[in-house]
Amino acid sequence: MQSKKRNKKFKNNDLLILVSVIIFMACVSLLAGILPKNDKPKLIGFSFMENDKFGFMDKTGKIKIPAMYDERIYSFSEKLAAVSLNGKHGYIDKTGEQKIKMEFDSARSFSEKFAVVSIDGNYGYINANGNFEIPAQFEDARSFHDGLAAVKIGGVWGYIDKKGSIKINPQYSAAANFSNGLAAVEKDGFWGIINKKGAIIAEIEYQEISKSFADSLILAKKGEYYGYIDKKGNLAIDFNYGDAAPFSENLAKTSQNGLYGYIDKKGNFAIYGAYSECSDFSEGLAFAAASGTEGIPSYFVIDKKGSIIMSAQFTGYRNFKNGFAAVSIGDKWGIIDKKGSYVVNPQYYAISDFESGLAIVRLENKVGVIDKKGGIAIEIKYENNDSLNYYGLSMVME
Repeated sequence: MQSKKRNKKFKNNDLLILVSVIIFMACVSLLAGILPKNDKPKLIGFSFMENDKFGFMDKTGKIKIPAMYDERIYSFSEKLAAVSLNGKHGYIDKTGEQKIKMEFDSARSFSEKFAVVSIDGNYGYINANGNFEIPAQFEDARSFHDGLAAVKIGGVWGYIDKKGSIKINPQYSAAANFSNGLAAVEKDGFWGIINKKGAIIAEIEYQEISKSFADSLILAKKGEYYGYIDKKGNLAIDFNYGDAAPFSENLAKTSQNGLYGYIDKKGNFAIYGAYSECSDFSEGLAFAAASGTEGIPSYFVIDKKGSIIMSAQFTGYRNFKNGFAAVSIGDKWGIIDKKGSYVVNPQYYAISDFESGLAIVRLENKVGVIDKKGGIAIEIKYENNDSLNYYGLSMVME
């Protein structure tokens, strides 16, 4: 009798465990659909230039694709990268094998499993096999975002879905990508915001408007002044700033009477206007220059209370990213950490942001890659074709 009771108890426990597992898996599945996906692009290597041709190397500097293409390789998506050769465009994989023929007049990176290509002046969309999902029939086209893509028909812009059906009739002189269910559109020189049904969320009456809707408040310009509206198109902060930027880390830089400060989302000054120039906040810190200074600004670093964390000494900067910031003294660039200590002394003519612990550097007319300790990760020997903006090396993301 005790054995039967014990077996029954075990069966009940097994049933309880089974039910618990089912409930747990259901919760995991539900959360997977609710929580945002971690789809942030990651660094996989570098596009490099030799003899005015471009190739691809991995993060260690090992060449995977020889320099043979006419344009730099920007990114891999759907495991493919767009490349150009002798005026034609196609797609290769990370081994350099051609996966889609070099038969297009232009080709862009894949987005949401579709890539924009053109033939004979008409734009359409292909899949990862190189087959047209939407025929080349548009005067111009943008990539898919939020399931919709902007296309130009008859000189004006509208939006299509992934079946090629028109969802928002062409009527705009310019149309930005959808972001978080909203898109900025222009008509007769003024900007507004629509939703995915084409309904107007913010009236088309602004001289400028932000094209990103990740934040709850949207920067706009009305007349000569900047202010902020919410995602329903309602006025959130009055239009009374001579210059302004989108919110970053819940603060936005704004200027009145030529002086910059930072406001919160209620429109109150969190840091009063006292700077001739300043940056957005990034990782809790921002660069600023004191008012009344002449000549080349000398930037210091402040926290969100406006306290000076690092004294004025920098003639240039790149915002903090991944715990580091590139800064210049005179015409030489180095890297500091968030305590203000140099991890790389000023010695380079240019430095990029760090990604995956690596940054591109330029020394005279050659470029290479360093790690977070300043060690040479890829020899500084590659050609550089633009001393200000573009590197002979550029980061390739996936």
